[in-house]
Amino acid sequence: MKIAVVIPVLNEAAHLQRTCSSLLSQTLSPDRLVIVDGGSCDGTTDIARRFTSESLVVPGRGRGGQIAAGTAVCSEDVILVAHADMVFPPNALESVQHFLLRHPACPGGCLGHRFENLGRVYRAIEWWDRRRAMRGHSFGDQGQFFRRDTLEQVGGFPELPLMEDVELSRRLRWLGRPAYLNVPVIVSSRRYEQLGWSSVAWRNWQLRRVFRLEGEAACWRLFQNYYGITQEPRKNKLPTSSESAVGSGGGA
Repeated sequence: MKIAVVIPVLNEAAHLQRTCSSLLSQTLSPDRLVIVDGGSCDGTTDIARRFTSESLVVPGRGRGGQIAAGTAVCSEDVILVAHADMVFPPNALESVQHFLLRHPACPGGCLGHRFENLGRVYRAIEWWDRRRAMRGHSFGDQGQFFRRDTLEQVGGFPELPLMEDVELSRRLRWLGRPAYLNVPVIVSSRRYEQLGWSSVAWRNWQLRRVFRLEGEAACWRLFQNYYGITQEPRKNKLPTSSESAVGSGGGA
């Protein structure tokens, strides 16, 4: 069973190196590492080229479009989606492989997460997110993974500018019972610290509510409101590695 890791990034020069280092220090190394940039202007692509020769640039598509582009160039059995501010425990990929080998009917799932901030409110958020993920409702910052061939049965990875993680977990539930491995990644709490945890929690609830009521049709409007942009997302075909590679730097 081969595992690919896809990392969507946008202006993550301050965090990407730590994420990649944790992935390349695994007890089971990833068979492929694909970093998909959304049009960074802070040196993110330079850092990406230091860790992998498969660094793609697909601006204007949103995070879901970036992940879909990365998935399109992968032939591995399993794909794990990493955010650029995650630090993975050394046994993360090995845990994914062992679980899926023991449970061939499982379509995918998530690792779980812990915040860098040690405050009690963050422990409460982790507890609530863990309970949701154990019922098959995982989020992107919990280290989602899926069997590539199995997901293709329900349309592949959702190319949505926002809420792609919620839609992914929904598609996995169509296919079987998603796993919760309780091998948590460490994630940044920067957004909660900048905006306030109650504000972030309220906004996230509103996004999920609108998405639940209106579905994929609401995603671009939500994306505009969330990021304050007006340009329509690009509808280009998914790139191949030969079309989109922006460098040939070797893996670290």
